[in-house]
Amino acid sequence: MIAALIRHAEISKDKNVLVLLSLLGSYLGMLVSAVTGHFWVFLAAIVVSYAADLHLHKYEPDLIKFLGKLKWGLSIRVLVRELAVMVMLRGLTGVGGDAFVVVFLGFVAVHSLRLMYTFLCMFIKRRRALPVRVRNLDLSKLSMPEPPPPIAFKSHERKLLYLDTAVIVGGLASQYTKVIGFGVLGVAVAVALAVTGMVMLLPTVSRCRKVPSHERTFKILNQQVAKYQPEVVLYFSYAAGARDSAYQVNMWLDTLARLGRRPLIVLREVTTLRFLAYTPLPVVCIPKADDLSLLELPDARVILYPANAGKNVHMLRIAEAKHVFIGHGDSDKLASSNRVSKVYDEIWTAGEAGDDRYQRLRGTIPSTDLVRVGRPQLSAVERVGRRPAGHVTTIMYAPTWEGWTADPYHTSLVLMGEKMIRMLLNMDRPVRIIYKPHPLTGKRSIQATRAHRRIIAMLEADNARREKAAKGMAQGEKRLAELEARMGKLKAWTVVGVYGIWDKDRAALAKPPKESWEQLQAEWHETFWKLHGPARHQVVTTQLPSLYSCFNESDMMISDISSVVSDFVQSEKPYVVCNPADMDPELFKQLNPASSAAYIMGPSCEEMQTCVEAAASGGMDRLADHRAILKRYLLGEGDSMVRFNDAVNALFAKASQKFPPGDVAEPILANPFTRGQTVMHDATMPIRVIRQHHQNSMQQYF
Repeated sequence: MIAALIRHAEISKDKNVLVLLSLLGSYLGMLVSAVTGHFWVFLAAIVVSYAADLHLHKYEPDLIKFLGKLKWGLSIRVLVRELAVMVMLRGLTGVGGDAFVVVFLGFVAVHSLRLMYTFLCMFIKRRRALPVRVRNLDLSKLSMPEPPPPIAFKSHERKLLYLDTAVIVGGLASQYTKVIGFGVLGVAVAVALAVTGMVMLLPTVSRCRKVPSHERTFKILNQQVAKYQPEVVLYFSYAAGARDSAYQVNMWLDTLARLGRRPLIVLREVTTLRFLAYTPLPVVCIPKADDLSLLELPDARVILYPANAGKNVHMLRIAEAKHVFIGHGDSDKLASSNRVSKVYDEIWTAGEAGDDRYQRLRGTIPSTDLVRVGRPQLSAVERVGRRPAGHVTTIMYAPTWEGWTADPYHTSLVLMGEKMIRMLLNMDRPVRIIYKPHPLTGKRSIQATRAHRRIIAMLEADNARREKAAKGMAQGEKRLAELEARMGKLKAWTVVGVYGIWDKDRAALAKPPKESWEQLQAEWHETFWKLHGPARHQVVTTQLPSLYSCFNESDMMISDISSVVSDFVQSEKPYVVCNPADMDPELFKQLNPASSAAYIMGPSCEEMQTCVEAAASGGMDRLADHRAILKRYLLGEGDSMVRFNDAVNALFAKASQKFPPGDVAEPILANPFTRGQTVMHDATMPIRVIRQHHQNSMQQYF
């Protein structure tokens, strides 16, 4: 078990291996010293166990979850600690000793109160749990009860288990001083804290007896959605619902905000909602498929899908709309031309290259279903231009992740990453490195995780050797923190409709902010790049700075077969595509057209010097003309936002012809659940009425 824990700990900081060993060693020390009767050793071990526990809970929640999977969760650790205390007291005072009896009764009281406390918290959670969560939609008519005070409710499971601390301290103090009053005082403190917490919960328990029903919740939600009248829906689901997948929907938020029609964002995982970037658009998160069917979208005629996920079928059932796969980036990966995409009415690609990728499927996808719309997000990417005097050549390394298969050449990170970084750091002419790995890096491969951590260590060490932070560094950090706080408030204002917000003033949130998100982001990026200077390496693993801001700071990018390659071509700057399999370069380019204007880097990395010289050329290298041609092939020509908007309007008009305004259905609909009979409907019968009829028929059939 220890070996597995240490291996898992390698995804985090080195010091946490020591903390983890301290935690496990402290429990072993408690048990051994309790049996042998070494009081001070036992006391030291119990203090170390508490300190290690608190550190891991605060800084390593993933590791704490992993301990739980190994059946060494907090509850077990607490029980083992309490058992060790009782063994210690039994050896020193005997079973009938006063301290032993007081501590034993104290543990019984604490766990009995914990049971009642947990019941109240579960009651509140379940009564206040809404089947839907929203942003930028007003659900105040639901009159949901306010949450209880956070100190009594938030993380209550952990707080309750730590109540035994007072009992343990009192018992050990009684044993050391021979004064039983300390033990009684410890028990009294623990009981008083538990009872006080329950008293703080009682008002909320009383208010939670009356909460809106499931039907009323969706009635009010549909009323708010009807007021907005969404015409376009962006539907997103991800199998794992992981925070690392939020980028797939985040990249489309700005594009949707600039649409000429009213968009609505529909999510299926609460985790995605939690890590969704700022957007002024209404957002609805409905985890359950049955509840999704209750969401009424009578005016929606175009539904966009950034990812192929199993839960997409829950939205594909809507026949009134046209369904479009827009993806989350164009690349030469096989995933960019998936046969599953046949279920959509149309597939929107960036340019001619996207159409050619679907030819791999040999006619499975008709060419009439492919529409070129460009990449509207790339308006933020700056074209190659002159750099100021004294500019340090900046190279961005953006490897992709390991992928879903065991292909060792899917990413360059494992086989080539460290070697390339080391060569760049040892260049005669210093270069600056921006390291931005894929958000899913290390999810499948421990080797990728180790390489990732070693690259970060190399960059940090080189930063330490370079010039110390410039004057005003502290002021700059303070300014960044201030801007982040303002952005946090602006984002928080969009979640007024999400119940269960902690530590937020609802009255303040109800006031619209006076500053724009775009202005704050622009100021943040300007401050960030100025603060860290033109020579310091940067490791970017968070939403800020953005990917396109990193593009603008770079003179060249090194990457793998990935969508970031196609996006970077927008800048017309030189770029490198890694070839870890050491395939023939010409064959490599034929198989991966996005790399046809790239410098190809083999596993020996012998091309590095040539690549750095191209980066320093300011876009005037020998492949400049090839990149301009490739750009038109990959991304098309013209304003992408205009093309995207035109595609939405054209498909909206096509869908509206089939289902005209007024929500009118076709006069004859075949119902497979009436055993072959044809069901006649009045031509003016609303579609929602027909749906209800079919739903009743399905229930009778089954």
